[in-house]
Amino acid sequence: AGPLRELADAAAVADPRIRWLAERARAWRDRGEKTLVFTAHRETLELVREEVGRLAHVAIAVFHEDLPTTRRDVEVAQFRLPSGPSVLISTECGGEGRNFQFCTRLVLFDLPWDPVVVEQRIGRLDRIGRREPVRIVYFRPPSGIAATVADLHRDLGLFEEPLGGLETELAEVRPALAEAAAAGRDALEPAVRDALVARTGAARDRIREAAYHELHRDPYRPELADAILARVPEDLEELTEEVVVTALERLGLHVERQRGVATYGVEFGNRAVVESLPGVPGGSAFVGTFDRREGVEDEGLDFFAAGHALVEGVLAHLEETLRGRVGLIHLADSGETGFGLAAFHRVDGRLRAVVVDLEGRDRRDWAERLLRHPLRTRRPRPESWIRQPEWGVLIRSLAARLEGLGRPEAVAAVRIGD
Repeated sequence: AGPLRELADAAAVADPRIRWLAERARAWRDRGEKTLVFTAHRETLELVREEVGRLAHVAIAVFHEDLPTTRRDVEVAQFRLPSGPSVLISTECGGEGRNFQFCTRLVLFDLPWDPVVVEQRIGRLDRIGRREPVRIVYFRPPSGIAATVADLHRDLGLFEEPLGGLETELAEVRPALAEAAAAGRDALEPAVRDALVARTGAARDRIREAAYHELHRDPYRPELADAILARVPEDLEELTEEVVVTALERLGLHVERQRGVATYGVEFGNRAVVESLPGVPGGSAFVGTFDRREGVEDEGLDFFAAGHALVEGVLAHLEETLRGRVGLIHLADSGETGFGLAAFHRVDGRLRAVVVDLEGRDRRDWAERLLRHPLRTRRPRPESWIRQPEWGVLIRSLAARLEGLGRPEAVAAVRIGD
């Protein structure tokens, strides 16, 4: 093991990529610049971390698939701090889902043959709102198939601009390189290389033309802005927080309030009554906020809103299961008191409510309030409702008075007043 270790150490020191990183790491730290380094393999990550740390005497953060989720969050959070490590080395598991927009540069320690993987790496930094171009560093060997990979990626424009939407064309690159390598060739056949570059360039031009056409086909009209914004509820974020957090707690997921505005940690835990949610596999964990401003200021947080996997998963679960079609609604902003049962129907694409009270009267005034926007409610305590004597008998008797109206979209017990 001794001689083998000595050979490995000698190879590491002789690697010009490691020397290049070590020579610059201290200057990056002194200038307050953050650098994300990608490696394909865990072993390479450990080698680079150990040697650059030893040669440059700088702290280095790491991100790889064998770290627990909480430890990954800690590594990224420390890396994000101005006083934290100036370099983070990541395997491919950092290529998706993480936002490293705050980094100055991206170092591709190795260069994958698949340009889509390279695009994903670059996409961790090159995100909407970035004000400075991403500084991309890659290492071109003097010869061999690896040099061909670097040259081909360069000619495809991979290091100059995003190649989103070109997955079909880029999917041909890796098989072409693999075929050349299997045949013992250090380069692609000129005709193959030219065809790959031409097809990718033509597809990029089509996308640009289509995007320009769509952007200018129906231009923005300032006079419509107020009407559009008026459709967004003022308390949308608070409403989303209330609905999602309540649903997560009812489903038995572990929900823990974190520091920050409307910020939570969420994981399935061992008390969850569901193994997964639509689009959210079991075992997933999230740390995020329902507050838009907080999400923008702290890019390490997920923004829990429409489109986020957890929010969409909760809403899809509620829509697809009976659990999401029954509920308790407490309207407290009223001078009267009462109790009833509401049925919600979809009529010609619009929601309609029908409510009966304890005397069996049709309460259209209550129905109008339930459909009023925004709906001002209090969070009910289910145990204080359903544990009342004859609760089930009461609900079934009120439901009988709603029969004949067709199958409702949802049903809710309604309490008016305190």
